[in-house]
Amino acid sequence: MRPKPPVPQDFEPSIPDPISYVAGDVTFKLNDLEQKINKSLGIVLVPEETFEGKKGEAWHLRVERTGPVKINYANRQVSFSAPLQVYYTNPIGLKKVRKRRPLCALSVNFVSPLGISSNWRLTTRSRFEDYKWIEQPTVKLLGLKIGVTKLAENILNKRKADIEAAIDKAVHSELRLDKHVSKVWRDIQKPLRITKKPEEIWIIPKPFSVAAAPVYGNKKQITVPLQIAFRVDTKIGPRPEQTELERLPRLLKRATMPEAARLQVRAFIPYEDMNRVLAVALAQQKLHLIGGKIKIKEATVYGSGKSLIMKTEVAGAVNGTLYFHGQPAYDTLTNTLRIKNLDFDVDTKERLFATADWLLHDNLRDTLQSVVVVPLRHEIDEIPEKIETAFARGKAGRKTDLDINAFRLVPERLVVRPEGVQVLIKVDSKVAVKIKKL
Repeated sequence: MRPKPPVPQDFEPSIPDPISYVAGDVTFKLNDLEQKINKSLGIVLVPEETFEGKKGEAWHLRVERTGPVKINYANRQVSFSAPLQVYYTNPIGLKKVRKRRPLCALSVNFVSPLGISSNWRLTTRSRFEDYKWIEQPTVKLLGLKIGVTKLAENILNKRKADIEAAIDKAVHSELRLDKHVSKVWRDIQKPLRITKKPEEIWIIPKPFSVAAAPVYGNKKQITVPLQIAFRVDTKIGPRPEQTELERLPRLLKRATMPEAARLQVRAFIPYEDMNRVLAVALAQQKLHLIGGKIKIKEATVYGSGKSLIMKTEVAGAVNGTLYFHGQPAYDTLTNTLRIKNLDFDVDTKERLFATADWLLHDNLRDTLQSVVVVPLRHEIDEIPEKIETAFARGKAGRKTDLDINAFRLVPERLVVRPEGVQVLIKVDSKVAVKIKKL
């Protein structure tokens, strides 16, 4: 029998390329920040310098840090405290080589808002807040103790801007977030295989921007909310070859950041690939029909309007071509992609009424409909674990933890196109990136 193929229908517009986001927090401990700043800041804050006294004497003074800088964070401000020692040389000594002696010791406090710049550096604008004397400033001249508190305060006033700048420079130079985020940026571009059977399916993220919300923290850590924007390609078959990776862009600023990631995958499944998978499935399928034996020699799927058309070449009790039509559907309960409402096409049905009406009432439609099912539940459930495992094995995993939770997949739209089927899938999840070691 040779029925007419279904009349071609107009296709729906293609699904626009969606933008996906991975939202996560980059956190680091204040203890690590302290170590970095102390390593960068050095001991000498004000090198030896000459100050003129009230009577014209030349005071040679030097300011050193005698202990580690301590950091606290509260109310979106970071505070720094450090013990300082001021040394002097006797301005009226008779010796050519004057001995340096301690003038005073004090604890100083600075406060600063904490932000992040477009060049991936943490930024501070340190401001001298107050100080507390540990040792009152006094000197001995000719055996007499002389109070020089005003002199010490003048030194602090003249040099506090230099000390503020030294702290800001240490924060800026030592906390380069791009060094850590770039590892995530590179790893996220690696192809991710989500299914092995019946065909390998790969997701290839294409990131193009990173944005940060305002920094926040507590007594133990500071957190930078980040959001990576990317598009996603999908490929069926062998592992795609990686082309040149996108470079990490300048950081964008956002007032707020959503907690959940938004991953939208626009999968494109060519009919060529669908038919290859269908051929494998039908080769393993045994058809038991009441009216007689039928062998499906070949089956192909193509699109028409909003429907999928299945053309089958059969032999046995019925010889010739059978046409079916149905709609692509995604089953959210079982996470499977299938063809629903599969039925004989109009002209095929009329010819079967005249030649083999028993076939209309048999289970051929149900059998074919059960064959065209792509189970994805197991693979979808494993996606977070696969991403984390791939991340941990990469170089980024040595200093960084990646945690993915609340992973939920929601189909949004299916569109039949001339070359294949487009599927828009949304994945809700939350991704946390934690810096283990700065």
